[in-house]
Amino acid sequence: MKLRTMLMIANGISITIILIFLIISYVRMVLSPELILTLTVITIGAGSLSMLAHFFFTSQILKSVNQMTEETSRIADGKFDVTMSEKGPIEIQELAQHFNVMSEKLNQMFSELKRSEEYKTELIANVSHDLRTPVSSIRSFAEALQDGVVTDKKTERRYLETIERETERLSHLIEELLTLSQLESGTSIYEPEWIHPDVILVDTLQQFDRRIQERDIDLSVDIEDKLGAIPMMPDQIKRVLTNLIQNAIAFSPDHSTISISLKQVETVAVFIIKDQGSGISEKEVDRVFDRFYRVEKSRNTKYGGSGLGLAISRQLVELHGGKIGVESSLGEGSEFWFMLPLDIKEE
Repeated sequence: MKLRTMLMIANGISITIILIFLIISYVRMVLSPELILTLTVITIGAGSLSMLAHFFFTSQILKSVNQMTEETSRIADGKFDVTMSEKGPIEIQELAQHFNVMSEKLNQMFSELKRSEEYKTELIANVSHDLRTPVSSIRSFAEALQDGVVTDKKTERRYLETIERETERLSHLIEELLTLSQLESGTSIYEPEWIHPDVILVDTLQQFDRRIQERDIDLSVDIEDKLGAIPMMPDQIKRVLTNLIQNAIAFSPDHSTISISLKQVETVAVFIIKDQGSGISEKEVDRVFDRFYRVEKSRNTKYGGSGLGLAISRQLVELHGGKIGVESSLGEGSEFWFMLPLDIKEE
């Protein structure tokens, strides 16, 4: 039985009982037949009006219930982008609001799940590709050495160096995957120390001296004097700087300039690394911090490692309670930046 039928039957029964008792009361009052008839007609008319009012007021409730039924059916079919009209009695409005909040959260969860599945597929494909290349190289050189194809010591040494280099590449990829997995799972521990950021920056730059000289790149460094010690995990921030500076060098042409600045802006310390490279297109800017995403599609190791560096950098900066981003246009270079709070982040 439908809800409206049940409500109308219940209302009809209540009105009928009232009419019976009223008619009995009229008779017991020893009223004239004309007056009893008049009062009875008035009572029946009032009951009819009550039925019509009941029918009218329940229509909005039933309309909302029917809409909710339709929307829940859509959710059951896997369509989570549904909303209910927040009209009607206060209780129905509150119910509609809660339903819309639930729908929005379900839609977000479904979108995240779908994106996670896409990431998983992409992850497997990329890991397979990045593992296959060094494994194949190691296998071919090892087989050549094992079969006695190589007879001179110079070639043998070169083969062994290649095997060592590819093994290190494999080890680095595995280490980055484990690091990223730990960061994304939220199990990484935040244990900051009060360190002067300029010390970390200068220490990081020293490892790039040779490459900068070989490429004849002009390095411009600007550090604000008033910036004091800030809370950070030095090894982790050094890793972020290493990733950003390494990318800037890799994508910069010879004889160009890389500008690095460190300054305080309100309650944060801001690191900026700007190059004069080829830049990044607008559609790719939002994806550069995704796992395995590479602007250089050939996956040439000249332009970087596994494609995990920026993803790890983002996780490390966010672990400190900071933010990271990039501003770039094709042909105009790129400006990567990240900011760290001047005080220890609140858990």
